[in-house]
Parts: sequence; structure tokens; C-alpha cells
Amino acid sequence: MYLGPPVFDPIRHDRRSMRLRTHDYGSPGLYFVTFCTRHRHHWFGDIVAGEVRLNANGRTAFDHWLAIPRHYDHVAIHRFVIMPDHVHGLIELTARPIRSSVQRSGPRPAGPAPGSLGAVVGSYRAGVVREMNLTRPYIIRGLWQRGYHDIIIRDQRMTDRITGYIARHPRMNR
Repeated sequence: MYLGPPVFDPIRHDRRSMRLRTHDYGSPGLYFVTFCTRHRHHWFGDIVAGEVRLNANGRTAFDHWLAIPRHYDHVAIHRFVIMPDHVHGLIELTARPIRSSVQRSGPRPAGPAPGSLGAVVGSYRAGVVREMNLTRPYIIRGLWQRGYHDIIIRDQRMTDRITGYIARHPRMNR
């Protein structure tokens, strides 16, 4: 017997956002993001002799990071590092994303606003998984941990501190 689509149950689906409620993540700004693989599995390579040796998956993650500005005109990428089990990077939204002039009827769909930091991170993560799945005999499900960590960069001192933090990670060897 079909009962229709599942109903949202706030008790079972009580997920709190890690985003700062008062900040507009579609506005111009510099953000430090970190996202990890599920169970911290080493999907992207290994550390050998103090250096990250990226495997094919790691090179895919690397190439997709470099491609972010080609997909989003209002995004610039800065220092980043692909580690065996996580990614650190600085993403800059240089302008507010241009919204489509097409009016949609009904309520706004759930999820990140188009062109926002959440949309950029989500698109990157989906693209990496999609390409990894093209080269595998089985489908990878749940590559990433849910969500991601972000820090809103507020001044040059923070930028320097975080850039130094990323630079202190082992060097990537493609």
C-alpha cells in the first residue's frame, strides 16, 4: 500500500546547520573550508617521507579544485591542500552570484542558495565523486562526511594565519 512521499519528521531529522546564522554565505568574502572523507578513509593518497603522494582519486580532487573558477565566475581559489583523507582550501566569493530572472512558483527549495559557498562546496564534492565513480567497477556511496567546516576570514591577520596553517601541511606530489 503506497502512502505517498515520506513526511519530514523533526524528531528523526534534527540536523543543525554548522553555518553562522547571521552570515549571508552568498555575499562576497574569503572563506577557509575543510571537508573530510567519511570515516577519514584515505581515498586521495598516502603520506610518504613527509609528502602527500596523491593517487588517481587525489589527482581528480586536485583537478576539480582548480576547475572551480571555470564553473563559477564569481569565485576565486587561493591556497589549498589535498590530504589523504581531507581537503583544506581558501575560497573567495568575489561578487554576489547573478540570479536567474526566471520566477519560480512555490516555496524555495531546500539546500544552499545558488552560487553560495554551500553550493560551490557541494558542487565540488559531487563532481569529485562523480568522476571517481566513472573509473571504478563499483559505485562509491558516502565518500564525504556530512557537512563541512568553514571559517569566515575577517582580516589580513586571519588570512596569514590560515595560509600558514595550510602551508605547514605536507607538500603535495601529483
